[in-house]
Amino acid sequence: MHIALHSIFTIFAPDMRRSLFSMIVMLIAALPVGAQEAAGNMKLASPDSVVNVVKTWNIDERYGRADTIPIDTAIVSYQDDTPVNRYSIANAWNGNLGSPLESKIYFDRTLKTFTMFSNAFDAYTIKPSDVTYYNTKVPLSNFTYRTSAVSYREEDYLKAMITMNANKHLNVGGLCNFIYGRGQYANQATRMLNGGFWTAYSGKRYEFNASIMFNDYKWLENGGISPDAYHYILDPGGSSINANNIPVNMQNAQSRYRNYNYFYNHKYSLGIEKERTLANDSVVKEFIPVTSFIHTLSFEDVRRVYYETGLAGGGYYPTNYYSDEYTKDSTSYWSLKNTFAVTLEEKYNTLLKFGLKAFVEYDIRHYGVGFDSIYLSENSYSHNLKVGGEISKNEGKYIKYNFNGSVYVVGPQTGEFDVNGNIKYDFKLWKEPFELSGGATLMHISPDHLHYMYKSNHFQWDNDLRNSWVTQFRARLTVPRRDISIGFNMENHSNFTYLNQQGMPTQYDGNLQVIAADAKVNLKLWKFHLDNQFVYQFTSNRDVLPLPDFALYSNFYFMDKFFKVLTTQIGVSVRYHTAYYANVYEPALGQFRRQDEMKVGNYPEMNVYINFHLKTVRFYVQYYNFNKGLFGGNNSFTMPGYPINPATFQFGLSWNFWK
Repeated sequence: MHIALHSIFTIFAPDMRRSLFSMIVMLIAALPVGAQEAAGNMKLASPDSVVNVVKTWNIDERYGRADTIPIDTAIVSYQDDTPVNRYSIANAWNGNLGSPLESKIYFDRTLKTFTMFSNAFDAYTIKPSDVTYYNTKVPLSNFTYRTSAVSYREEDYLKAMITMNANKHLNVGGLCNFIYGRGQYANQATRMLNGGFWTAYSGKRYEFNASIMFNDYKWLENGGISPDAYHYILDPGGSSINANNIPVNMQNAQSRYRNYNYFYNHKYSLGIEKERTLANDSVVKEFIPVTSFIHTLSFEDVRRVYYETGLAGGGYYPTNYYSDEYTKDSTSYWSLKNTFAVTLEEKYNTLLKFGLKAFVEYDIRHYGVGFDSIYLSENSYSHNLKVGGEISKNEGKYIKYNFNGSVYVVGPQTGEFDVNGNIKYDFKLWKEPFELSGGATLMHISPDHLHYMYKSNHFQWDNDLRNSWVTQFRARLTVPRRDISIGFNMENHSNFTYLNQQGMPTQYDGNLQVIAADAKVNLKLWKFHLDNQFVYQFTSNRDVLPLPDFALYSNFYFMDKFFKVLTTQIGVSVRYHTAYYANVYEPALGQFRRQDEMKVGNYPEMNVYINFHLKTVRFYVQYYNFNKGLFGGNNSFTMPGYPINPATFQFGLSWNFWK
């Protein structure tokens, strides 16, 4: 039978539902307060002025190092600011926001968590390194809402954020993201809820950053549209069938993934006080840290469940190991990590003229696999001890560098290591500033724990796999004032592990090479703009690692300010990649596997839009995939079985409030 859309919520744990509901209520309730104060007490600030009163940064999980980032006041192309578009310019997914995703650009792929079932959600998942910390002189909040037509098939995206300082040292804040995509095609609904709370303290000698983040996703599985129905997409021939009525492969399956992470990093610094003369000739004493002692405690809890009701697999999967009536596969992973580090700041290291860092990290991990309430594999615990260090130079006018490495000395991964080096050179040529950077990485790593052994109702394996050697080289030339950046990446990977056409982990016995060149070139003539991103990729074995040869994102628009306050952007954007045998999504595994039956690509996904910015408000209207059925061909699949959504109107609003 068909699963009703609301059934995707039936497995939502009551305790988590209450806690996240409370989080939403508190965040949304706080927004009108910020708005009322901002509107009633003073004139709303401009984006430029708010930068002067708000500092934002991300945190390095190991050393507690703050990496300053700009506050989100972007005006240009706000309609593209979604988790999917931020992740990469070309992605394989089912077309519905909140669904599993894999970048088609190899060097855009990430690995946020040490389990293969997490990779497909890296575009959405908030980890400690993704949290934006604030120090603000005024309360700051944001409300964002995005939606789309058609009625009853729309895709809603709600975001609420608030942050404020208790005093000049202590900040607290909270965030809630909610996505509910009904899906244009049958059994395609998604529901994503993530967010949490953070706090940061910056004192004279002591500082800390802490966060609690919840990521909870549910989605229906349809296995893609039926091969017998591909003609509705590839050769519509005037067919007027509604997308929701196109037959799909699965009727009674759904999945859930959750990732809860808890993070606390604190640092105590020893240093000196130095007098500094201000512009008005007054003198103040400034504390300069010389040596810092750092401790980080983090816990990550990951669960994935795959359900089928009625006849297991509905005939989609030929093999049922445990039940022909239903499926309830589950996997679990958690990690408890303690890290101790010490740093010697380079600015006052008069002897060596560079910074030094060292750390020791103890990590307890647990993996579990089950069917219904039955454990199918012995609970696996591992105790891992890693040590490492870093030499860096971040002061100076021209050359900056960073060399770091780590090695496991205790545990099942003993002997595995990684070594990284990066260097950056700033120079001028004909008075034009340039940035030239490069780096290299050498890693000796083991495959994912679940690639060795896994059991479920439809898939089982027990593999003897070898460790991989990975060598990477990278370089980039940037011309900041011209908004031009050209990059090069290369990787040599021995014993590369992937999922074959049957969804089974397979190891390539040899060396796999990947080479990529990319360019970002933004051009302007009067009030007309042409923003471009290009990527060229080469893979030495397309059967093992298929990639599109070429991918681009291009955005042509007119931009001007009307009535001195209303910034208006009108344009058309396109995403395109060459045809290739793209990986396909495997529902029971929640992973992307190889296939050699259908090429996807050579289709321009085009959008026409109008984007506005008025003081602290951004809003847009967009007609997504407007060229479908008009020009550009009909091979509008992101991967086999999963077509891009039909032409759709989309709307969005983002409103910043600050006092």
